[in-house]
Amino acid sequence: MKNLASFSLGNVITKLNRIHVEISSKNNRPFPKPREFWLSEYIYQRRHIKIHPDGRIAGGLSRFVSSLVDFSFVRSIVANRYSILAPAYDPVSLFLAELFRYLEKYPNMKAFVHVLRDPVKGKHYRLYAGFNERFIPCEGTFTVFKNRLGEPLYNAIFHTLVEIVELLGLISFDILATDGTLFPTNARYKGCTHFCGDCDAIEIKNIIENVRQRILYRLDDPKRIVLGKEIRIRADCPSSRFPPDVSKPKVEVFSLCLQEANPDTPRQLNQIFGLQNELQKAGLDLIQKRGVITGINLDANTKTDSFFFRCPRLPADMDARIGVRRNPQNPDRKQKIFGFNAVIDTAIDLELGIELPVACTTIAGNAEEGKQFITNREQIFAHHGKNSKIDLADAKYDELNNYAYSRSNDAIPIIDYNPRSENLSPPALRQRGYDQNGWPYAPCGLLTRPNGFDFNCQRASFSCRRRCVSSKDAAIIEFMSNCPHWINYHGFTRHMSIKELPRLITEVPRGTYRHQKLKALRSASERVNSTAKEDFAILAKPKIRGLSSAGVLSQMAVIVVLLKRVARFIVRVTLALRMPLRANRAPPHDQFIPGPEVSPFICNLIQRE
Repeated sequence: MKNLASFSLGNVITKLNRIHVEISSKNNRPFPKPREFWLSEYIYQRRHIKIHPDGRIAGGLSRFVSSLVDFSFVRSIVANRYSILAPAYDPVSLFLAELFRYLEKYPNMKAFVHVLRDPVKGKHYRLYAGFNERFIPCEGTFTVFKNRLGEPLYNAIFHTLVEIVELLGLISFDILATDGTLFPTNARYKGCTHFCGDCDAIEIKNIIENVRQRILYRLDDPKRIVLGKEIRIRADCPSSRFPPDVSKPKVEVFSLCLQEANPDTPRQLNQIFGLQNELQKAGLDLIQKRGVITGINLDANTKTDSFFFRCPRLPADMDARIGVRRNPQNPDRKQKIFGFNAVIDTAIDLELGIELPVACTTIAGNAEEGKQFITNREQIFAHHGKNSKIDLADAKYDELNNYAYSRSNDAIPIIDYNPRSENLSPPALRQRGYDQNGWPYAPCGLLTRPNGFDFNCQRASFSCRRRCVSSKDAAIIEFMSNCPHWINYHGFTRHMSIKELPRLITEVPRGTYRHQKLKALRSASERVNSTAKEDFAILAKPKIRGLSSAGVLSQMAVIVVLLKRVARFIVRVTLALRMPLRANRAPPHDQFIPGPEVSPFICNLIQRE
C-alpha cells in the first residue's frame, strides 16, 4: 500500500511552487495585446484555504482551485488568437469565469453573469478572475471567446492541467479506460438520418410554369377550385449518404394553396408565378403553407427559372447525428440521442484510488466510436509522451486496429469481445473447436482450462488437466481408456496464438477470474461520464449547436471533472492526516495514510518489462 500523506494540502502547495515554474517555462509565448487595452487582468495569488471537518471548503471549489493552480499559462496558449489592437478581456479571466460557473453549478451563463455583477455575491469571483467592477462581460463575450479559441486550444489547456496533476504524482497512465457518452444538441431531429449539405439548397427548375399551369387548370372550371387544398411540389432527395440498398425518397419541399383574396395583405406569390391578373379576377390569393425558399435564379434571356428549397427534414444542427445507447431507466431497451459523442479516456491509479480524465475527443452521435481509441491514445502520447500498460474498453472498440495499436505499445488490451454474427450455439462451438472465450475443446469433448500465457511466443496455453477422471459422462469415460494424452502430466494441451485470433485471444485469457477483475475496472470511465452529466450537469442537456461548440463543451466538462476530483482527493487526504495529529500520536513526517490494496497480479502486469 502506498503512503498518501505526501498528497496533503501542505505538501501539495510545496510541490506546486516548483511545478508552476516548470509550466511557465514551457508556455512562454508573450501575449500580443498591450496592457493598456486589457479590460481585466488575472494575477495569481495564493490565498488561505480552510477545510472544515466535514470536508466542506470555505469559499467553495472556486477558491480552492484558483488558490492552488496558476492559470497564467492560458494567456500564452491562446496568444496567437489575439491581435495587438482593440481592447479585450484577459483570456485567463474569461476562462476562469466560465470554470467558476461550472464548478459552482450555475444552470446557465446568464445566471452566473447576474451574480458576477452583484456587488456582494460576485465580489470573490471578480477577485479570483481579475475583473474590474466597471467592465463586467456579458453572455455574448463568453460565446465569442469560446468560438475564438475552439476545441483545439481548450484541449491544450486541458492537457496542461493534466500535466500539472501528473507532476503532482496523481496520474501514472498505466491503466486507461475508454468510453463514450452521448449528449443531445439543442435542435430537433426531423426524421432523416442521411441528410447532408446539399439538402439546404434543393434545386427545381421551371417551377413557375409548372405551378402556373396547375392554377390555370383550376381556374378554368370553378368546380375544380377547393380552397385550402394543397398544391405540393416534390423533388428527388439530393443526399449521397444513403446506402446502396436503400432507395432515395421523394421530398416535399413546397406546398401552396388557394384562399379568398384579402385586399389588405397583397400576396407576392401571385406576381412571382405570373398569376396576378387571373387570381384578381377570381378573387383568390396564392399562399404558401409549407416550405422554405433559400434562393431564386431567374434568367430573362432563356426564360428559365430555378428555385432552391430547404428540405423539411433537415435539422437546425447539421453536425449532429443519431446515436444509440441503452436506456438508463430500462437497460433492455435502446434509446436514440440526436447529438454528439464525447469519447473520454480515464486514467486509473489503483494505489491512490483515484480516477481522472486524461483525453477527450468529440464526434457526431453516429460516428464510429471505436476508431477514437487510437485518436485518444495518440493525443496522450503527443502531450505527455506516455503509453499505457493496460487498455480497457467495451465491445464498441473491438477492432483489429485497436488491438494492434495497443500491443505495438506493449500494452495489454482488455476489450469486450463482439461476436457480431457468429453462431454461438453449443454444437457450432464444438465444431469449430473452441468456445466464446477462446478455450479449446479436448478430443474427448471436455472444455480445457487456461494454463498460462507465453509473452515471447504470444500464445495462450490450455490443458484438460485430466478432469475426465471425475467425469460421469459414459462417452468420456470410454474415451479415457484409450486417450493418447493420458500419459502427459496436464493431459491434452493446446496453444492458441494471438496471430490466429487477435481479437479473441488476449494476454489475460477471457473468462478467467483475472480477466473479470481487470474488466471490472472499466466502470471508472462510466463514473467519469456520469460525473459530467449528473453531478455537474454539463453534458446533460446543453444549449449548444454544432460540432465545434460541442467539442468546447466536452473539453470544459473533463477540465471540471479533473479539478473537482483532484480537489476532493487532496481534501480527503488532508482530513485523514489531521486525525492522528490532533491525537498527538506521531509527528507529521512519520504519518502513514494507507492507500487501497492492489492485487499482486495487476502490479506484475504493470511492472513487467
